Amino acid sequence: MRALLLFNPNATTTDDGVRDVIASALASQVDLEVVPTKRRGHATHLVAGAVHERVDAVFALGGDGTANEVIQALAGSEVRLGIIPGGGANVLARSLGLPNDAVRATGVLLEAVRADRTRRITLGRAGDRYFGFNAGFGFDAAVIRRIEQHDHLKRRFKQGAFVWSTTREWFSGMGRTEPATTVTFTDGTIRGPVALSLVANTDPYTYLGPRPMRVHPRAGFDTGLDLLTIDRVSTPALLAVVAGTFRDGRHVDREGIDYDHDLAGFTLSAPTPQPLMVDGDYAGEHRAVTFAAVPDALRILVPPSSD
Repeated sequence: MRALLLFNPNATTTDDGVRDVIASALASQVDLEVVPTKRRGHATHLVAGAVHERVDAVFALGGDGTANEVIQALAGSEVRLGIIPGGGANVLARSLGLPNDAVRATGVLLEAVRADRTRRITLGRAGDRYFGFNAGFGFDAAVIRRIEQHDHLKRRFKQGAFVWSTTREWFSGMGRTEPATTVTFTDGTIRGPVALSLVANTDPYTYLGPRPMRVHPRAGFDTGLDLLTIDRVSTPALLAVVAGTFRDGRHVDREGIDYDHDLAGFTLSAPTPQPLMVDGDYAGEHRAVTFAAVPDALRILVPPSSD
């Protein structure tokens, strides 16, 4: 088997020693090429080249941003993807049942290589960008935008930076002002305007440390997209929703919240440009974004319990 190990040299939870151990372990089982990424978007370019050269597998060592870049080039192909968690949250790897440790996850992936144990999963698409686990239009995307503007805080405080950014965005008015986002479903039905709109391709939406944040408790890799919208949000109401995501998931039944499961697609729009994020990465400002579920889009190496 020919394989590419792609790694982000700036990943927050790995170092040269860990990368060497991982590369050595993989090279014992596959014909391996090891390549670092050098800039944003570089992973997509490298993997597209590997697909063209008919590589059999790609191993992505890094955080969710690295995995998302790799997905852009692998979607629709038969190339196997092994995600090795090396970032802060590692939502996609953990959602697939992999250990949140790069070396342990590599061991699990090597077992999957030997057994050729793979599954195909649905991906989401926001405009022309694929995503593995979540996307947002408006408030949560503004949280990500602020973090990327203060990258040093993310590197220093890791997930604490997300709590800081969420608080800053909320009390600056983002999400508490007049609802601005309209949802248009594929049958022409319109909802809104709404204050918050959160999109998921699986559950959980993200993690805060070891705790899963189950915003869309019915979402999964074998179904379409899930959408949660909130009409109007006060600070107490938002805190109640957040508490529900960490407990029993009953927040989806609260008054003023609409929850849609297994959607093939929909469009979110606003009268003024809103930030977009996919898999925790800021993806620019948009007046309208069409979301779609793309079934069986990605072939991944998985642990036995992930099916």
